[in-house]
Parts: sequence; C-alpha cells; structure tokens
Amino acid sequence: MSQLHVIQQQGQWLVFDGRNVSRSDSRPRLQRSAVVVSDFENAVSNVISLEGSPAHAVALIEKRLRSDGLIDSESKILIHKTRGVGAGYQTLFTAVPLDLWQQTYAWAEAQPDHCLLIPFTSLLFKSLRPGLGLVLQSGRQVSVLAVLKHDMVYRTALAYSEDPSDLAMTVGALAEQFAEDLGTGEDNLEPLSIQWCPVLVRQPGEGGSWADDDLREIFSARSGLPVTSVPLRQVVDEHGNEYRSGIGWIQSMASTSIAVNPLGSRIAWFAEGALPIASAASLVFAMILGALGARWALGAREANVRSDQLGEEIAAIERQIDGLHAREAMPDDFPATQAFIERAARLQNGADPSASLALVRDAAAGQVRILRVRLEEPPAQAAQGMPAPQPAPAADGYTLRVDGVADAWRGTAGMQVPTFVERLRRAGFDPQPVDPQGGGLNTRSAGGFFSYLLKSPLSQAAESRP
Repeated sequence: MSQLHVIQQQGQWLVFDGRNVSRSDSRPRLQRSAVVVSDFENAVSNVISLEGSPAHAVALIEKRLRSDGLIDSESKILIHKTRGVGAGYQTLFTAVPLDLWQQTYAWAEAQPDHCLLIPFTSLLFKSLRPGLGLVLQSGRQVSVLAVLKHDMVYRTALAYSEDPSDLAMTVGALAEQFAEDLGTGEDNLEPLSIQWCPVLVRQPGEGGSWADDDLREIFSARSGLPVTSVPLRQVVDEHGNEYRSGIGWIQSMASTSIAVNPLGSRIAWFAEGALPIASAASLVFAMILGALGARWALGAREANVRSDQLGEEIAAIERQIDGLHAREAMPDDFPATQAFIERAARLQNGADPSASLALVRDAAAGQVRILRVRLEEPPAQAAQGMPAPQPAPAADGYTLRVDGVADAWRGTAGMQVPTFVERLRRAGFDPQPVDPQGGGLNTRSAGGFFSYLLKSPLSQAAESRP
C-alpha cells in the first residue's frame, strides 16, 4: 500500500494519496504510514551570521530573534545547516514556537503508523547544491533558498491572500530582494539557476494560464535569473477539481536524514521502507538455500552409495586377511632352519685358512719360525673374577692362535718378534700376546717361544659396530 504525503501550509493540511488530494483545517488522523512536510504555521526561518563556536548557535539565535522582536516566547530552534565563513559561521535555521512544536511533534508520534516529520526549510536545503536555488510556493507563502560557493541566501514572503494579483506582487518583491542579496555577496559572478516548486496550483479556466507559470516568469524577470519548474503531477480533490503539484518531487527529496523524529522512529521508518527489498532478498536467499539443500541431499546420497561400496571392499579385504592368518603361522621346523642359516652365515664370514696362512707366512718370512696356526675360542675369564684382557670376537669374525719360535740366526738379533708383529699389523691383524702354555700374558717365553692371538679385520669391524 502506498504512503501518504501530507503538506502543512498556513494552518491547512493537504493529504496526497496517489493522484488524489484532500484538505483539512485540523490535524488529520493518518491510517497509513506518511511523510509530513510542515512549515509550522509560518515559523521564522532565515540564514544568520554569527561568531564564536557553532555549539552556542541555538542560544545566540534565540537571543537575536528576541532582540529583533521576531519571537516573544520560548521556541524550538531547528538547525538545518551550519557553514564556516571567515572567523565565524552561517546557520540556516527555523524557530518554532515551543507549544506549536510540542503539539505537532506529539501528533506525528501518536499516529497509528509511521509518520515522518520534515521541516520545509530542511527539504529546501536537501535539494540544493552550489549554483542552484529553489523557490517553494506553498499557498500564499513563497520561499527561496540558494547555496553558493561561499554563502547561503534565504528569503521568504507571505502574500495577503492567494489572489493572483497579491501573489504576483509578493513574488516580484521577493525576486528583487533576492537579486539584491546576490549582488552584495562574494559569489555574485557565479552562475545561478533557479527551480520552481508549487505545492498545489488549481487548474485555470478555459484559455487561462497556470498561476505558477505566471509567477515563475515574474520571478525570472525581476531577478534576472533563469527559472525552470520541477517535475509536476496532476491531482484531483474530492470535489473533482484538478490541480498540478510538485508533490512527486517533494516525495523524492524527503528522507529520514532530514526528519526531526527520534532516532527510533526514523530507524523504524527506514526498516519499513526496506521491508519489500528485504522480503525479496529473503525469497532469493530461501531459493538459494533450497537449491543448496537439494544439492547437498544428492551429495549425501552419493556419499552413502560410495560408503556402502567402501564397506563391501573393506569386508572383502578383511576376509583375505583372515585367510592369510593361517599361512602366517610359524612352521614347527623353523627354529632348526634358522639355526642352520645362522650357522652357515657364521661359516661364510669365518676364517679363510688359505688366505690367513699366506698372511702369517709372509709376516714370518726371514724372522721367525711358525710352529702352529689354529682357530681359537675366546679366552676364558681370568681367575678370581678378573675380566679377560680383550673382548670376545664378534660372532661373525674369528681369532687365530699363532705359536712360533724366534731362532737366533734368523733376521735381526732381538728384533725378530717385533718385526713379525709389525708385519701382522700391516696385514690388518691385531696381535695380542698370550702365554705359550696358556697361563698368562707375556711377550716372549723362555727359549724363544711365543704365542699371539690374531683378530681378523672382519672381527674388529664387527666389534666397532654399536
């Protein structure tokens, strides 16, 4: 359902409902959400220049109006715009008698539906930009506001009646005053264009011209400025009389940002205006969720099918594993087989008699006479708990026992055994002297006999491994 648009002018209330308009001499009861643009029964509006801090503007404006005799009671000062000018500032304001403000404000807040209350002066300023002015013709009151680069110019006039001659005289005088204000300002060389907005103009008789067109031409001729009209709409009252109005343009300019309602009321108004968009967005969101739900359902179905397939594959693998359990049992003859393999490995890594004998023979050549070479078990632990002088060889190495005798006529006297030992070391053995009779350690026994345990290179490498 469309909103109502209400204009308060000179004690009358114009209610616009689409293409229809009705008049009321008292505040109407609005059954739908509405936008109310009010002049607060010809409240005082103007642009004033002040010095100091803008925070004190309200008190300074009220004091100035009282001294000029424009108000004689408490007033509600509405600040529409404040602009810094030099060391001071300019303020566009409206001073509303406090009792009238309270009545209008309470009436707007008491409506059964949302009611946005907007001052006429705020609407004028909202529609402007530098280089553009606006004339608002509301009944017998005509107001003009222009925003220049460094200045704001505001004028308003009230005709004696709505008679065309009275209105023409008032508009002509207003245009001349406005042109004079522009001529004395700093921005008199800036181009300025004017728009004309009539609130409600009755259709002329046959052959006559619209009153707002005549007034617009008068204002343009007296001010020397180009004047164009805002978009207009044809409306009809309850008696069938036809009018044209700028209510459509006023509707486009009205917004919560220039309303004087409390913040909660403005938020509620905005929420109601956004409700169709939110509903459409919710519908689109619901459709998206539905599509996603269907997609997820199909995905879940495919996942279930895949899960069943994986379950069957896992069951088949488990059956194969169960079948392998019987095959992985240890055979009864495995220990004997393992012992045989380990024995064969030790034998493979064991002594090479031919190579060992060749190395010992080469080391003994010209120095000593070898009596015996044999494989030797690790020496037993010494008596009374003392450790053997050398660690046992690794399982994969071997130890040779060499028994020999040093003849005095062989080699260098006194160096036969040391030379033999040195040659063994160069061949890769680690000679360890033992008692020829097996009773203790010495280097050489009486009569030149000696015995050595020879660790093979393979045995030493095995001992060095961690």
